[in-house]
Amino acid sequence: MNAPFVSPIQDLLDDLHARLIEQRAGEVATYIPELGKADPEWFGLAVATLDGTVYEAGDSRVPFTIQSVSKPFVYALALQDRGLPDVLKQVGVEPTGDAFNAVRLEPYTGRPYNPMVNSGAIVTSTLVGGDTFEERRERILTGLSAFAGRELAVDRKVMDSEAATGDRNRALAYLMHGAGTLTCDVEESLRLYFEQCAALVTTSDLAVMTATLAGGGINPLTGETVVSVEAAANALTVMATCGTYDYAGEWLVRAGLPAKSGVSGGLIAALPSQLGLGLFSPRLDSRGNSVRGVAACEELSQRFGLHLMRPAERSGPVFHRTLRGDTAHSSRVRAHDERTALARLGGAIRVYVLRGDLAFSSAEAVVRTISEDTGSVRWVVLDLKRAGRVASVAETLMEGLAAKLKERGITTVVVDTEKGVTVPSAVISETRDAALEWCEDALLESAGASRMTVPLAEQDLLRSLDPFLVTALEAYLEPREYAPGERLLEDVAALCFIISGGLARQIMVGTPPRPVRETSMGPGTAVGRLALIDDAEHTHRIVAECPTSCLVLTTRELARLERDSPRLADALRWSIANAIAARLRRTDAENHALIH
Repeated sequence: MNAPFVSPIQDLLDDLHARLIEQRAGEVATYIPELGKADPEWFGLAVATLDGTVYEAGDSRVPFTIQSVSKPFVYALALQDRGLPDVLKQVGVEPTGDAFNAVRLEPYTGRPYNPMVNSGAIVTSTLVGGDTFEERRERILTGLSAFAGRELAVDRKVMDSEAATGDRNRALAYLMHGAGTLTCDVEESLRLYFEQCAALVTTSDLAVMTATLAGGGINPLTGETVVSVEAAANALTVMATCGTYDYAGEWLVRAGLPAKSGVSGGLIAALPSQLGLGLFSPRLDSRGNSVRGVAACEELSQRFGLHLMRPAERSGPVFHRTLRGDTAHSSRVRAHDERTALARLGGAIRVYVLRGDLAFSSAEAVVRTISEDTGSVRWVVLDLKRAGRVASVAETLMEGLAAKLKERGITTVVVDTEKGVTVPSAVISETRDAALEWCEDALLESAGASRMTVPLAEQDLLRSLDPFLVTALEAYLEPREYAPGERLLEDVAALCFIISGGLARQIMVGTPPRPVRETSMGPGTAVGRLALIDDAEHTHRIVAECPTSCLVLTTRELARLERDSPRLADALRWSIANAIAARLRRTDAENHALIH
């Protein structure tokens, strides 16, 4: 029995965690005594997509206090409750280039520069909905819980430790109260802020909370609208310019994502409309940012192509169509036994027709969808003909998927000629039809349903004929051998029964003309001129694709057959008409399957 399918994205996270866990630079914050008790080896990673999928690695479920990572979420709540104009009256949005706890206000307004530094966050926490301390306190904790998609608790020990050592924050609060920016009671405002910072979260929570902002304020797990699109967008904007304090400019160049760090070692980053990242490791650099968290986020951004300034992928559903090999077939004309086997076993073939640009979020959806349906699948076709730009991360994820499927005995075929994608673990095919035919051939061979030789008595076209008539027909047939590429001359061959090998119908296209394979025929099938019914000329040509043996009814022998054995000629005509009707019914059924 196969082990559970592990996504290539999960493998990438696990690999990243295993490498960065060895990095031990930085120090755990100790100016808040309770934070100094954190295990410096803790390291968690999480990625949350907008449809509610969460990938995790390491210590992603270890609880820790959210600290300054709470700031963009509380700012979004304040924007939701008060509106941007009212919030801007008391808190600015300009970057400072200073540390998070700098004692500095705007010179003419007395406002804190932005809601990501401590001074701005203290004021912001008083601007959420509520007329009393208790109402605002409840609004913040309830709001943070809504972002996380679960009820959060507060670490009272950490909150008391912050209050006991928060003289600098206290000084900021009194300074702003004197300037008229902080209008609430100073001690109540500080209690509100300290409790906000002491909310307990996990790395997984942070990824979901950030995905909520990235998704326009809608929690991807619960579907709840936590804040408006405008509030979420404004919070992300301030994160981009101010979220990592005096490292914000370099951070945006390197990682290219709106982000926010916290003194407990938490770090979040968002790619709008795609995903949220949560990272946690207590060792901090000199700026107060998690050393491992910053390194992991920058590498994830590079490997997944997440930089905000990269060309955006076209939105829309990534799956144009999904087909099964038991209802949709290649254009190859197959004998009855092979058709029966494909109808019975063809569900082992899946064809995914993709569209739009393939970047991280769309490629992740492809990987996840396919990985969730591998139970009875043996062949997977990824058709990129309708896809637009294929980012390097999409190639990485497709290769990871193909390698994982290969381990399970599942073959991946990628349909691509123009984009030149690199998927070493997959078979590359020029057309979907060729890919589907390749998969069908492999299925039939593995099931023992592929026939190398089909005698005349078992030919599809003659199945309904009386054996006596089939025996009589042999007298009019000539054995022919065709070399690969040799053309079957239709002015000589009125009807050709394929005993072994295979023929292909080609049409000439382009300038200069070049042959393009239109369809093919294998043993047990027949090809012939419609001159049996209609003398109209045809422009296609029939060639052998491999050494091929046939029994041929020539135009001269056809004339003799009609003269000497009219009953046999009529039976042959009816057999051809019935075969054409059956083919049309199958085509209609396949078209119906494509539409529905």
